[in-house]
Amino acid sequence: MANRNHGSSIWLTIVAAILCASSLVAFLPSPTQIALAELPPRPLPQPVAQPTAQPAPAGASIELDVQFPPTWSWTQVHWQALWTAVQWQDVQGAWHDVEGWQGVLDEFQDGEGKKVWWVAKADLGKGPFRWVIYQDQGDDPLATSEPFYLPSLAGAITRIQVSLAP
Repeated sequence: MANRNHGSSIWLTIVAAILCASSLVAFLPSPTQIALAELPPRPLPQPVAQPTAQPAPAGASIELDVQFPPTWSWTQVHWQALWTAVQWQDVQGAWHDVEGWQGVLDEFQDGEGKKVWWVAKADLGKGPFRWVIYQDQGDDPLATSEPFYLPSLAGAITRIQVSLAP
C-alpha cells in the first residue's frame, strides 16, 4: 500500500479553496456597485440658456411735476388723495380724459409731487394734451397745465410743471 502524505493533501485542499474563494469574490459585485446599481436613473444636466439683454420697448414718457406751496394745508388734502388725469383735445376744442392715464400721484419729495405715464411708440408726437389735478376724483379742478404734445422721440421725457399756489 502506498503511503500517502496527508500534509500535502491538506495543503492542496487549502490552496484550492483559496483560489475558488478568490475567483468567487472577483466575480461578485462589490457593495459599492450594488448601491450604485440600486439608485434611480438621474437626468443629465442640461445647459442653461443665458438670458440675452432685451432692448427696452420703443416709447417715451410724460411726467407731471406738481409744486406744492409752503402754505399748503395738509389737514385739508393729503398729496396721496389728489387725483390727476391727462386729457386730449378734439378738433372742436373740447377736452376728454385719456382712458388709463388717470390716478393719484406716484411720489412726493421736497414739496413736489410726481406722476409718470408711458407713451407708446405709435403715439409719439401726438397732441394737444393737458394735465388736470383734482382734490378728489370727480371734483372741480384745482389746477390745469398748459397744453402740450407727447414726446416725438423714443426715450424722451416731456415734463409738465403745475403749481398749486393760489
